[in-house]
Amino acid sequence: MFRDIDRKNVSIKRFETNKTFTLTHNDSGSGLFAVRAVSKSLYNYDSGSDMVTTITSGSITTNYYALPTWHTINKMYYKDPNNPVGVFGNTNTSTIKRELHTSASVFSVAKDLFGERIKPGTFELSDTSRGSTFDIRDDGDGNLYDFAHSASFVAYKSSSFTQGQGVLSNNSGSQVGNIFYEHGIAVVNNTGSYGDVGFGTGFDVKYKATHRHYEHFYEVHIPANNFNTSMNVSITEGYSGSIDIKTGTKNVHRFFPPGDNPASGTGSFNETYEPTDTQLSFVTGSNFYPYVSTIGLYDDKNNLLVVGKLAHPIKLSDELDTTFVVRFDV
Repeated sequence: MFRDIDRKNVSIKRFETNKTFTLTHNDSGSGLFAVRAVSKSLYNYDSGSDMVTTITSGSITTNYYALPTWHTINKMYYKDPNNPVGVFGNTNTSTIKRELHTSASVFSVAKDLFGERIKPGTFELSDTSRGSTFDIRDDGDGNLYDFAHSASFVAYKSSSFTQGQGVLSNNSGSQVGNIFYEHGIAVVNNTGSYGDVGFGTGFDVKYKATHRHYEHFYEVHIPANNFNTSMNVSITEGYSGSIDIKTGTKNVHRFFPPGDNPASGTGSFNETYEPTDTQLSFVTGSNFYPYVSTIGLYDDKNNLLVVGKLAHPIKLSDELDTTFVVRFDV
């Protein structure tokens, strides 16, 4: 038994979920690693003279070269920061300052570990290098700053990133890099005391991953005195009794219809099913109304797409309409 669902009774709602991840420099095999990036001309490039970061994941070892890494990062995020077509990420110059220095540390989080993006405002990088421990965070707009000098960074940002504003005498406290949430990439400029960030004693990264879900609502409306018969084969004539089947036949109880028994308990089953049109007497009376236990949603070609199971069977009414709500997330 089928019934079309009116489109006005179908709705889809999008919602976002976040999960906190905490990773360390020991998780490179799981998808977190840091790579050095150094600026220099690519003319007559010789990999043998380049700085190499070696990452081992299980039995696979990969070398990342500093010069190509710098040029890749520059092309993707920094070369044309005011052109929304030419670079990725936030291009609003009033909220983000992009500046790639001659050397940087690039932190990469695998796609499987951040979903659709890292949630802005949740990224924290704790690094120990050059005898100091740094607490580097993002401001929600794509800037990275040293949390120990957060007041200085606020002054720097509120002045539209004017050089000299909010910077201490030792050049600490200003912006230290950028994060690109959709790619899971964080770039820390290797200047001053941040020169070995990612390559000291160790580092930890904490953030929230983002994933969008879609909640589907289908209102299945059953008018009174409709669907007042059952699809259960147990209500058909001849279903009860015993039969003999050939040894080795599998799952025959699911498919063997009444009236298609092999003759005298021997022979083969019918290749086609001709369902009986005779029901047991107790279901033909006016007082019989079945219980609904399962609802299936089909496409236009009658392919079963979704199966909804009720917590307990519901009896249909001959006087009142009944509406079931099928809800699921994808």
